[in-house]
Amino acid sequence: MSELLAMLLAVVPCLVWLWAIVRHDDHEAEPWLFVVLALLVGAASTGGVLWLGPALGAWLADSPRLVQDFVGTAAHEEAWKLAALLPFLLHREVDEPLDGGVYGAAVGLGFAAAENVLYVEHGGDATLALQRAFTATLMHAACSGCLGIALATGKLRHRTSGRLAWATLGGALAVGLHGLYDHFLCGDELQGRIALLFVLPFAIVLLVVKVRWARRHSTTFHP
Repeated sequence: MSELLAMLLAVVPCLVWLWAIVRHDDHEAEPWLFVVLALLVGAASTGGVLWLGPALGAWLADSPRLVQDFVGTAAHEEAWKLAALLPFLLHREVDEPLDGGVYGAAVGLGFAAAENVLYVEHGGDATLALQRAFTATLMHAACSGCLGIALATGKLRHRTSGRLAWATLGGALAVGLHGLYDHFLCGDELQGRIALLFVLPFAIVLLVVKVRWARRHSTTFHP
């Protein structure tokens, strides 16, 4: 029973957080089939991290911990999530900035769900799964959601320079927040508190602000 509960806590919160974001997309809602597909593709992208992770870890073994956290973990994971997200961003359904946030959050939460399951399978329990539901899971949603909004906003720009600027901003935010979170979380007790009490809330608030901003601008694309 405890194993079943742990698995449910590893996956169900991801679906709840996804619903909390998707419900804001009320001007021209994205097809649920695509949203669920983005969730599944995001989960599958963890396979790329598992495949390349050992080689990347060995290459960065002698690097400072800061480099390992930002390159070996944050940039690596965000790159695979970006690869999962891009096909959805290129689709014609993405015709407003909020659409990018919906697909970005779906990919990030799918990734988080698969990662949570892996933690549970390797000795985690229901308590760990519940903790991750309100920490790492939300961080993945925030990073990928913000990235998706930025990329979708860039896609809708007519100038190449504007698209590049939005893509750069989105990538920098995703990797920067993810890297800061991992770096502080893996440090001493004080650094762990900084990750949980400052970096994580900032990432969540940033996603909320960007979702509200994108929602306000939805009427521009769907009057």
